[in-house]
Amino acid sequence: MLMTELSSHVTSGEPGLRSRKKAKRRDEIIAVARTLFDQQGVDATTMADIAAAAGISPPTVFNYFGSKDGVLIALISEGTTEARESDRHQHWREGTDLGGLLVGLFLRVSRRTLEIADKRVWRYAEAAAIRHPDTELAVQYQGVSEALVEVVGEFVADLDIRAKSGEEIPPTFVARLFHDVWMPCFISLITNEDQSLAQHEAVLRRRILPLVTLLFDERSIQTPKRKG
Repeated sequence: MLMTELSSHVTSGEPGLRSRKKAKRRDEIIAVARTLFDQQGVDATTMADIAAAAGISPPTVFNYFGSKDGVLIALISEGTTEARESDRHQHWREGTDLGGLLVGLFLRVSRRTLEIADKRVWRYAEAAAIRHPDTELAVQYQGVSEALVEVVGEFVADLDIRAKSGEEIPPTFVARLFHDVWMPCFISLITNEDQSLAQHEAVLRRRILPLVTLLFDERSIQTPKRKG
């Protein structure tokens, strides 16, 4: 009876163990792919390269991701999701003016993005999304931008800020407006290998701060407050 119960317990635990092993293997594949993409570029990296670096067979990599773009999609989407969730609490800084909060938020996004993958990986993803807008990679890449707009919108919605006219500006409008200001700055960052994050921050300040001054009233700019 005891052996039967023990056997049943082991068997019932096997699916969970297999799932954990599969998740670990998947993470390992993404990690080695990130290193290879950074070292030799996405174009020059083959599925066989990824498999060899991970110590597995190429069919195993295909079974997990389907294609090299599938690996890249996982790298981008999962990395950015984790970064968004872990950074949410860092967006608010007590005693910081509104321009500083927005510059800091988008600078953090740029920094975390480059921690996920290097500049040429992001150049590849950007170019591939433009060349082939109907592919899964393009859809996922666009999804990353939409998720960022959502995060910024949530942050703005939590602030008690007003337009110069005294009206409350819709958070989604503010989020998309400043995202669309940030995006070309980010493209400039990834296309210029020599541009540092400090230089990128200076560009963000030149683009964002005048817009903040133009849109919001003085109290909102100098002493933004959280609702509630």
